[in-house]
Amino acid sequence: MTLTQRQRIEADFYNARALEVLRTADEDLRIDATVPPFPNHEHTDFLSAALDALGDVRDKRLLELGCGSGTISVWLALRGAVATGIDVSEQTLEIGRRRAAVNGVSSRVTFKAVPAEQLDDPGGTFDRIIGNQVLHHFDLPSTMPNIRRLLKPGGRAVFCEPVLLIPEQFRNLRDSSLTTRVFPRRVDTPTERSLSAADINLICRELPGARITPFQVLTRVQNFIGLNEDWFKRLSTIDRLLLRWIPGMPFLCRFVVIDYSRPQTEPGDQHVD
Repeated sequence: MTLTQRQRIEADFYNARALEVLRTADEDLRIDATVPPFPNHEHTDFLSAALDALGDVRDKRLLELGCGSGTISVWLALRGAVATGIDVSEQTLEIGRRRAAVNGVSSRVTFKAVPAEQLDDPGGTFDRIIGNQVLHHFDLPSTMPNIRRLLKPGGRAVFCEPVLLIPEQFRNLRDSSLTTRVFPRRVDTPTERSLSAADINLICRELPGARITPFQVLTRVQNFIGLNEDWFKRLSTIDRLLLRWIPGMPFLCRFVVIDYSRPQTEPGDQHVD
């Protein structure tokens, strides 16, 4: 596995975290197939939408990008998928393999240590592709064409991503040392950066016709102050109303779900009568 500097930084961070989990064995690896695997209450709305968009995954070949410790891959395997999970952190994937074994789906889940940009499976390999907060870790110009190549005609790809769609000069202000001294960035690694409007445009060029659904506006304060579950639910209810009825609110959203269905036939396809 050949990694860029950014990928090495992220792999080292997540390897160290995974080794601590493996050393202490303090993570419950069991999964309930009837309950979506939400890491916390912040994920409930957008991850629910993404998992619903995948539809029935029974006997579908499914790829999870940036699968981490394999929670989503294993959950989908429990629901009938034949899943492949990829990540740059080999130690984190070891947790995924243990999770698959504990849940009895080792024969339905394969984990590979490879960047999404370098996955060289044959084109049209996967019926479904999913990523939960991973595209903003990738080199999009090289990753997105590969994602589209790997997706089978008629297949579906769904991604949940953090976004900051304000003009670039304001994004730079948010990331400045003065601002982060008062409001620290809630990220694992210094290489992370929420998707910009330009990033979304690039994704939509590579996945033409992709549907972008916004989530969370007022709940963005979670980036600066902790919200308990009750307050988060209250603000989420208001957010849904704002995003539905107030023009311009999607521009201020905190997350989006990107939902792309690849056509069965596309311009340039050869047809023989």
